[in-house]
Amino acid sequence: MSLIFAKKDETGNVCIVSDTRLNYQASRELPTHSDYQKNGGLKLFLVDSRRVAIAFAGCSAEAQDAFDKIEHQTFDLEKTVHILSQSSLSTNTDYIVCHAGDNLIYRISCGQVSQPDFAYIGDFDGYQILTRNIQNTSGLNDLEEAMNVVILDANVESVGGFCISAISDVGKFRYLKKHYFSQFKGRIKLSTTPVQIPIVSNAVNDTYSYAWTGDENGFGFFFYEAKLGLIYLPLTIRPVEVLSGIDLKQFGLALRKYSLTLPIQMDATNDEELLIDFAYELYKSSQYVRCIDKVKFLAYSVKVNPKVYFQANYLLSCCYKELGIETEAKCQISAVEYLERAVHGFEQLTVNYEPDFNVLANKGIALNYLGYIQDDLLVKKTRFDNAVHDFTLALELDSKQALPYQNRAAANYELLRFCQNQYEFAQLIKKIVLDCDLALTLEPNLQIAASLKMNVLSIRV
Repeated sequence: MSLIFAKKDETGNVCIVSDTRLNYQASRELPTHSDYQKNGGLKLFLVDSRRVAIAFAGCSAEAQDAFDKIEHQTFDLEKTVHILSQSSLSTNTDYIVCHAGDNLIYRISCGQVSQPDFAYIGDFDGYQILTRNIQNTSGLNDLEEAMNVVILDANVESVGGFCISAISDVGKFRYLKKHYFSQFKGRIKLSTTPVQIPIVSNAVNDTYSYAWTGDENGFGFFFYEAKLGLIYLPLTIRPVEVLSGIDLKQFGLALRKYSLTLPIQMDATNDEELLIDFAYELYKSSQYVRCIDKVKFLAYSVKVNPKVYFQANYLLSCCYKELGIETEAKCQISAVEYLERAVHGFEQLTVNYEPDFNVLANKGIALNYLGYIQDDLLVKKTRFDNAVHDFTLALELDSKQALPYQNRAAANYELLRFCQNQYEFAQLIKKIVLDCDLALTLEPNLQIAASLKMNVLSIRV
């Protein structure tokens, strides 16, 4: 079954989340009615210039009959609610109607109309899981996370398997931009197209990330979230082969018939590991927000294996660290929040797993940046002390890496101001110089290590 949930957030705006993949144009202004409804593919749409959202769960044919009676040119909310309440008398179909101007929610079932602060229609088991993961104060982000928990639960059958959300804003409903489906923008000249394009597509314009490859034998596309493969062949009687509901491995096998191979890893053992591989590609291309969006639910799922749990949390923590560093100059409050999330994630991994060089080294970097941002001197000292500790543990695991030496030297440089006496000050300078020398021995071109060494030597003189 499908699940649609509507709720008012703390500011009074109506939030709607659904587990159903929609069919609509990139503008997100859905048609007032559609053939997809008759096939059960369209569960939520907007009318009256996006001021009203209507969702249904149940019999698509009944819903379509009710929608056909709604006058869209001279839309009247009261009449619409009456039409839907009459349709619901059959007990086969329930409706939610939300008004963005007045921020009202109507739940319509068995001929009865109510105006609650929150309402659901559809799968009861999914609703139970959803409500266990939200609070009274939860807003749209919390609702999306809770809906994704429902979608990932194998015990709950999801119609679309993809969280769609809308929120009332300035008297109208708007869908979140991150849910835009992929659109091919313009035409590509095959003569100038590289043979392989990475799996990561344009993050600004789409959510459907895709991989493709091509040569004289043809072209193959795979849309990751849609699990849809398309194979374009040189002109024959059937130039296009469409493969739906398949995974990457199955699509890879189909491509072999035409001597085509996708430029992505095909050796993962399950869907979760495929998702980790995909998220890592996002991380490498600096698409940190999209990477977080892909794996954040794996980090909390009890069904994932220990390997996937570690990889998901490590990726999440690295993304939060990079976002914190990026955000520092623009908004220190956001930077601190990101960096603290990163530190917390790395700490969880150090508690639950054997010591790992990359975890410790990245945690130390996040602590260093938190130390730079922090104004409270006592907290600042604690951050840098902890960073030195983590870099030391990392170097015990791998002493041939230059950056931890440089980063430990940078942390100790910030700790010079906290020395209690001249002897302690001199000893710390020796440690900084030694770490800079070790870093420069391994990588002679490290500018920060060279500058640090020069600075502390001038202080000593």
